[in-house]
Amino acid sequence: MFKNYRFKPLFVALPTALAAASFALAAERPTNPAEWPGMKDVYKDFSMIGATNLNANNFAANVVPGENSVAAMTLKHFNNVTPDNAMKPDSLWSGGIGNTAPSFLTNLTTGINNDIRAANARGFRVTGHTLVWHNQSSGWPQANVLTPNGGWETPWDFATARANLEYYIRTVAGHFDKEPQKVYAWDVVNEAFKDNFENPADWRNALRTGYSPEERPSRWAQAYSKGGKSWDYMYDAFFNARQNTTAILNYNDFNDNERDAKAGAVAAMVKEFNERYAAESAAGRGRVLLDAKGNPRPLVDVIGTQGHWDMRLNLDAFERVIRTYLATGVNVDLTELDLAPVLGLDKGQRIQNGPEMNELFLVQGVQYAKLFNLMREYAMGPGGRHPEFKGGVHRVTWWGMTDPGYHTNGYPWSAVGQPKEAYWAAVNPGQYLIDAGLPPEGVTATFRYNGETFTARTWGGKNAAASFDINVPATTKNVSFSAANVSLPAGFAVESMKFNPPDCAVIPGKPCHVTVTARGPDPAPAYKAVGVENTATYVLSFGQMSVSWFDASNSLEAPLSYAEVRFSDGVTNLKQYKTYYAADGLARATGASETRPVPKHGRSTLVLKPTDLIVNPLGLRLNKDASTEKAWRLTKRIEPNRTYMVVSADSVTQQNGETVGYALTNRSKPATSASPESLSRTPVVLRGDTLLPLRNSNAPASEPAFGQDNHKFVFDEQRSPAAGPYAAQEGHTMISFIHGTNVYPHTLFRGNGATGTIVNGQNSLITRQTNGQEGTQIADRALDQAVWFNTPIDQNTGALKMFLYTGRGATNQHYVLKEVTDGNTPNRDTGNAISQRQAATGGFVAAQAAGPQEGTNVKLYAYDAAAYVPGDANGDAALSCADLSAATASMGRRAGQPGFLPGADLDQNGVVDVRDISVISRLLPAGTRC
Repeated sequence: MFKNYRFKPLFVALPTALAAASFALAAERPTNPAEWPGMKDVYKDFSMIGATNLNANNFAANVVPGENSVAAMTLKHFNNVTPDNAMKPDSLWSGGIGNTAPSFLTNLTTGINNDIRAANARGFRVTGHTLVWHNQSSGWPQANVLTPNGGWETPWDFATARANLEYYIRTVAGHFDKEPQKVYAWDVVNEAFKDNFENPADWRNALRTGYSPEERPSRWAQAYSKGGKSWDYMYDAFFNARQNTTAILNYNDFNDNERDAKAGAVAAMVKEFNERYAAESAAGRGRVLLDAKGNPRPLVDVIGTQGHWDMRLNLDAFERVIRTYLATGVNVDLTELDLAPVLGLDKGQRIQNGPEMNELFLVQGVQYAKLFNLMREYAMGPGGRHPEFKGGVHRVTWWGMTDPGYHTNGYPWSAVGQPKEAYWAAVNPGQYLIDAGLPPEGVTATFRYNGETFTARTWGGKNAAASFDINVPATTKNVSFSAANVSLPAGFAVESMKFNPPDCAVIPGKPCHVTVTARGPDPAPAYKAVGVENTATYVLSFGQMSVSWFDASNSLEAPLSYAEVRFSDGVTNLKQYKTYYAADGLARATGASETRPVPKHGRSTLVLKPTDLIVNPLGLRLNKDASTEKAWRLTKRIEPNRTYMVVSADSVTQQNGETVGYALTNRSKPATSASPESLSRTPVVLRGDTLLPLRNSNAPASEPAFGQDNHKFVFDEQRSPAAGPYAAQEGHTMISFIHGTNVYPHTLFRGNGATGTIVNGQNSLITRQTNGQEGTQIADRALDQAVWFNTPIDQNTGALKMFLYTGRGATNQHYVLKEVTDGNTPNRDTGNAISQRQAATGGFVAAQAAGPQEGTNVKLYAYDAAAYVPGDANGDAALSCADLSAATASMGRRAGQPGFLPGADLDQNGVVDVRDISVISRLLPAGTRC
C-alpha cells in the first residue's frame, strides 16, 4: 500500500517567470543558459546531487558556474562528487602489499589528494569509491594462482587476509579522514552479493564466494574461508572503517530493483550489522560516533543502489527497494545513475544519431520525470514526504554527466551546454509529466475481494507493475474476480484482465495471478507518437497460506530452519525463534521465542523449528519434508516474477549412475565450422522432477553446489511487434542477471545477421552487445529478435519448445531454440585473476526453421516447493478414492512410524486420525462415491 501526496511546485525559490515555465515544451523553455536551473539548487531541500567529475581543474578558483564547460557545469549543478576509478584499489594502491609507498601517501599535493582538496575547497562533499571490491582489486587480496591440486585461488588464507584487510582500510580510510583530503563518505564494500540466488533469507550464502558466481567471484570471501568464515570479511570491512574514519559508511550494489530477494538479503545484512555493532560498541569494542542529534550512529549509515538502468526500469519495483532499505533505519543513496535509452545495437553497429535519438530521448524524459518524482517523495530533506521512515534518500549521483558516457546516452546532457529532455524532466518532473499528458503521481487503484479492500499505486507505463499477495480462504478452489472489483481514477478504465491459470484455480503454494491493465487518456501527441503509454498495471496474486522451507547450510544451527510464510491468513500463530550469532557465524536459539501471526496477506521469512506442530487451517503444510523444502523443481506454467532454468529434454543422458540434462547458460560459446558463437550449456543432475546443480569443477569439496547466476533466466511478459500468427499471443523476454562485462540485465535474443552471427542457417544467441565499451539492451523496434513464444506446455511431461517469429521478409520466419553439441568453452578465462568459469561442451543457437516443431524440447525448473493438493494422501497430485483408502489404511499411525502418510495428516498434529479421514471425504469431487 502506498500513500498519496500532493504535488508541490519545484521552483518556489526561483524567479516567478521561471517558476511558471512549462519545461516539457521546447518552445517554452528558456534559451538563455543563465536561466537554466542548477540541479543542486532545485533539490536543495531534498537530496544532494552528485557526479563523477573529481578533477582539481573542475574546482579551480577561476571557474565560474555555468554551462560552457565540464568544470562550469560541475559547479553549477552538483554538490557531491565521486571518483569513478581513482580510489578503487587497483588505482589507489596498485602492486598490493608489496608496494610500501603508494602514491596517495607520498604525493600529497598532486593526484587524488589534490583533487579532493580542490573539491572540498569549493564546498563539495566527496564520496570515496571503493574500499573493498572483487573487481579492479588485483592485489587486495593477492591474485589467484594455480594450486598443486588444480585449484584456482588466492594464496592468502584467513589470517593473512584479515590482517591485510585491516591494514588496507586503516591506512586508506585513515589517510582520507584528515584535512585537506578528508572524504565525506565511503562505499566500504561494493557489489558483494550474487544477482539471482536461491535463498534470500540467508544473506551469508547469497554473497559472492570464491567460486560462485562463475563470473567475478570474491577473493576476499575465498581467502577468509581458508581458516575462517567466508562472509566475515564483510563485517570486518565495516568495523575497520568505523574505527578509522568519521565518514558516512555505505554498502553499494546493483540489480536490487530487478530481484526482490537481493534487496531483502542486503537489508538483512545491514540490519544485523547495525544491531551487532550497537551491542559491541556499548560493551566497549568499537568506538561510538554520534549524529547531529547526539544519537549513536550505526555501523552502516547508508545503502547505495546503483541505478545503471535503461528503459526497462520498473519504477514500482524500485520503490519497493527504497522502502525495504529505509525500513532498516538507514538512509538510501542512488549512487551510479545512468538511465539509458534502449538502442538495440548489434555487433559492429554504431550509435544512431538524428531524429531516431530525439524520439528515444522523449521516452527517456518520461522515465526521468517519474524517477525524480519518486525520489522527491522519499527524500530525506525537508521536502521529503515519508515521515514514517527514520531516514530517506539523501544523495543522487550520476555516473558521468554527458552522453555517450559510461553507459550509452543515459545522461541529462548530450554535450557541454546541451540539455536533453532528461534534464528538463529532472528539474521539474511533475510539470514535465503533466505536459506529457501523464499523471504526475502515478495511478492509484482500489481492489475489492472477499469483503476486504486493497489499495495500490503504480507509476504506470509499459514497464511498471504494482504487485501484492491476497490470502483466500483454505476452502477456495477457484477465485472469482472481475473488472467490477476494480475502482480507478477518473479517465482510467480496465482494458484487460489476464488469469494465470485461466480458471484461476488455487492450491496452497500455487496461486492464481490476475494481471489487471488499465488505460487512461492518451498522452500528448508527441509522446504518444513515440510509444509512451498512459497505462497502469497491477499483478494480484491470490493464494492460500503456505510454508516453504529453505536449506540453511552455513547459517542456522539445527534444528532451526528458515521458512517462507506466504499468503498469511493473519490468524495462524507460528513460533518464531529469537537468535543470536556466535563467533562461528551460526545463528543459535536464545531460548526465547514469540508466537505471533504473520500479517494477513503478508509474506515473511521466519526462523522456525520444522518439528513444531501447530493447529492450522486446512492445507497449510508446516512440517519440513521433501515436498515442503524449496528446490529446483519442474514447473508446468510460467508465472510473473519467477526465475527459471531452461534444460534440454532431448539430450538427457546417464552418467555415473545419474540422469544428466543440459541447462542453457549465459556464457559465450566460441563459433565453430558447424555453428556460430552462441550460448553454452551446462550439465545438471535430474532426479525425478527435481534439478540439482553440479559442483563447479574449480571448487573445493567444501563449497556447496550452487545454481550459478548464469544458469538462471527471468521470463518477463512481452508482446512482439511482428505481424503474423503470433501477433496476439503473449511472449516473454528471457533475462539473465550476471555481473560480467555489462551491469545491465542481459536480454537473450538472436543475432540479426551481422558478420559472424550466422553459420549454416543458424543465428547466434546474444545477451551482451558490443558497441565500443558497454552494450545496450534489445530495442522495442527489434523485439521480434527477443520475444520468445512457446508451444503449449505438456501437462504430463512439462516439455515445450521455444521460438521466435519475425515478419520482416525472412524466408524462414521462425527461429527455434536449438541445442548443438559442438564447441567448447574454456575452463577458465586465460589470464583472468577473477573468473572461475568451468568448462562446457556444446550450446544453444537460434536456428531458422519451418516452424516451432523443429526446435529442441526443453523443460523449465523453478525454485519452489512441490505441487500440493489437500487430501492427496498417496502423492499422485490428484484427489480420488485412492487417497481416502490410503488415509484409512494409515489411521492411527504417528509421525516417524512405518505407514504414516504426511499427506493424510491434514491438521498436522502428528497422527492420522478420524478428523483427517472426514476432511478428505469432504474434499473429494462432488458426486464421488467410494
